[in-house]
Amino acid sequence: MPSNFSLFLDYSGNIANTGLMKYISIVVLVLSLSVCSTTKPKEKPFTVDLDSPKIKIGKFDAQFDGFLNIGSIRTLEVTADYYYLENAVCLQYRIDFMTFYQFWDREGRAAYKTALDRYKDDYAQRNLAAKGSLKTKRQYGKVDCYLIWQAASFTVRAKANTSIELGYDIKNVSNNRASFFTLYQREAEYIPEISTNERRGTKNIPMYLTKAQADELAGFFDQESLINLIPASEKRFGNTTIDSY
Repeated sequence: MPSNFSLFLDYSGNIANTGLMKYISIVVLVLSLSVCSTTKPKEKPFTVDLDSPKIKIGKFDAQFDGFLNIGSIRTLEVTADYYYLENAVCLQYRIDFMTFYQFWDREGRAAYKTALDRYKDDYAQRNLAAKGSLKTKRQYGKVDCYLIWQAASFTVRAKANTSIELGYDIKNVSNNRASFFTLYQREAEYIPEISTNERRGTKNIPMYLTKAQADELAGFFDQESLINLIPASEKRFGNTTIDSY
C-alpha cells in the first residue's frame, strides 16, 4: 500500500484512511467504466411477419439438388416478394414437400451484390477452383436471414434465424463442367416457446444460380427499385408523406 496514505476522523469519530479511500474509489471507477464500455445492448433478431403486407416482385428459376439429394440438380421456380414494412425480400420455393420462405434484410441484400461481383470477377479471371467444395460455397462470406418453413397451410409454421453462406460450386451438367453462384442456406431449428413437442428442423439447402439468374435476383434486391414498388398511399407517416431514400 502506498506510504503517503493519511488518517483522519470521519463524522462518526472513526479513524479513516484518506489514501485508501481514494485508492478504492479509483478502482471502483475503473471497473465501472470497463463494464460500461464492454457491455452492449442485445440486438433484436431480424424477423418478419409472414402475414404482413407484401408486394410481388417477380419470379426466377434456380437450381437445387435432386429429390432427397439423389440424382442431378433440378430447376425450380422461386417467387420474390417485398415485405415493405420490414424492408425485407422473401424468396419462396418448395422442395421435397416443404415450402420455404427465406427473408433477406437490406444489409444481407447489399452483401449479396458484393459477393456476386467478386464471383463474376473470379469467373472472368479463371480463378475458380477446379472442383467445388464446402470451402468454395463459403468463399464470399455469409449473411443472416430469417427462415420460415411449412409443409402445408394447416401444419406447424416453423421459424428460426439462420445464415446463408455465399460462394460458388462446380457441377457436372450433361457431361459438362458448370459453375454456379451459390446461396447455401444453413440448417435451422424451430423451438416453440410453449411446447418442445413441436420442434422442427431443416437441413442445409444450397441454391445454385447461373450468372444470368444471379443478376436477375440482384435486380430484385435493388433498394431503389423496391422503394418504387410501394404505392404512394403506403409511403405516408401519419399525415406526412415521407421522403423515400
